[in-house]
Amino acid sequence: MTRTRRSAALLAAAILAAPAARAAATESNEPLVMRIIFEECLGYVRAGRTPFQGLPTAPASAEAIARLPSRMPDRERAVQLLSPRYVASWGEDANGRHCYVGSEFAAVQAGLPGRLGVPVKGFLDRVTARAAKEGLRDAALGEEFSPLSISSWSEPETGHDRGPMRPVSFSLLATTPADAGGIADAGLIMMGGPTGGRR
Repeated sequence: MTRTRRSAALLAAAILAAPAARAAATESNEPLVMRIIFEECLGYVRAGRTPFQGLPTAPASAEAIARLPSRMPDRERAVQLLSPRYVASWGEDANGRHCYVGSEFAAVQAGLPGRLGVPVKGFLDRVTARAAKEGLRDAALGEEFSPLSISSWSEPETGHDRGPMRPVSFSLLATTPADAGGIADAGLIMMGGPTGGRR
């Protein structure tokens, strides 16, 4: 996921480069983050289930759609997820299915509260344990969950992963540093895999 990791790094750099208008509170909600990763996005990538059903959504703005990663298919159906702070997009192209949830830069800088906060301590280990249960056992973890370190997980390579047989994989990045309570916003989730990815 080289392009994915590059996009994540560019977004993190942009968020960190400009100071927010005011400090925004980040709500701790790790169960929701796990649901978005392993039920919404993984459910879409593996089984084609429409993601984010039952979560608050609204049509994404044209500006938010324009700032989506260039390789995201079906951009026109992107939505605000939970609040204007997050945009979610999903779709399918010749490389398989893709699912994306990202912090909207302007909303972060305007100080909209974070809704995807997680306790930094042990978070990557908890994601790794859940990912392993889903068959994603290969992990490349940062030293800690922060805006300066991208972590990724994938199905194990088989030696025959070419084209549509490549593994399902995803990357996570915090979009805020941990606050005084040790909570960071898990504001960037990028996942891709072959249509009907293997388990």
